Amino acid sequence: MKKLLEKYIEGDCSERELKEAVEILKEPFVKPEVREVFYSRWTECEDSEDVDSKKSDEILHRVHHRINLMEEQPSKLKKIYLGFSKVAAVLIIPLLIVAGTFIIRTTNTKKYLAQTTVSVPLGATSQLQLPDGTHVWLNSGSTLTYPLSFRKHHTRLVELHGEGYFKVAKDKTSPFIVDMADMDVKVTGTVFNARAYDDEAYATVALVEGSVELGSEANKGKEFTKYESLRPYEVAFLDKRDNQLKIETKSDLDKYTAWREGRTVFDNDPIEIVADKFEKLFNVKVKIESNDLLQYRFTATFVNETLERALKILSISSPIRYKIIEAKKDSNGAFGKRTIILSKANNAIN
Repeated sequence: MKKLLEKYIEGDCSERELKEAVEILKEPFVKPEVREVFYSRWTECEDSEDVDSKKSDEILHRVHHRINLMEEQPSKLKKIYLGFSKVAAVLIIPLLIVAGTFIIRTTNTKKYLAQTTVSVPLGATSQLQLPDGTHVWLNSGSTLTYPLSFRKHHTRLVELHGEGYFKVAKDKTSPFIVDMADMDVKVTGTVFNARAYDDEAYATVALVEGSVELGSEANKGKEFTKYESLRPYEVAFLDKRDNQLKIETKSDLDKYTAWREGRTVFDNDPIEIVADKFEKLFNVKVKIESNDLLQYRFTATFVNETLERALKILSISSPIRYKIIEAKKDSNGAFGKRTIILSKANNAIN
């Protein structure tokens, strides 16, 4: 296995070997052998002289080039993926770890902990285990930045853009903080869902079990400032436009956590929320042509539905008509996103 992964990192795999490597990397949790191979690259970098900036750029460019090849040439690997997004997360994770360990070693001094960023493309989900044993599920279009190791008796700080479900490993001497830019979450061991996409007006935290503190300033070199706490089945909503925080008690958190199981739950949600989630779930662009649709609320649960099936359900349960505009190739030969046009059905009653 180690020899195969070394060839994968170097880009020397045959088509058969690439299939085998993909199957290994598709496992939900990183095997010890896999971790050893990638961390050995970090050790090699630690023992060698710093890579100059030109070399760093070359390494990063090579990683980006390999990822672009996977996206732009699906026909060569169509037996491996039915579309890049389904396994992109497991392919990108090891690639970014390798690139990050080289480049971070070059740009940072040893007093800083090396950081790794995991990115999940639109239309995919992924899960991973952090060095402290914390389990994290990442939703479509999310990124998580965390250190390659956590220091004992120090804060365990990670940065989230997007949505993540956290099962935090208990350690009372080392608080776990999720920095979400507009709101931070501090725990010592608990289960919660956090959502903070940069393009959304609200950041939310739903507590499944344990307790969490909400605050700020975790990543700015200052002490964590608590301004609220949550109990199980409470959900915090932060309006990023005016920094107003609202907390609600829910009888069921399925709406906030079901995405881990391939389910998307809408509960009396406006069409704007539906459109936004469709964009992330199916990697499409949604346009709402009729302002009349803004008054409608939508309740439904989708279980691993295709885009076409989801739109059909939407049109049956609501006075909505849809049109799918297929993606077009750009000048580089790469496809853009499909566009979904939503309008009011002609037979809808005002």
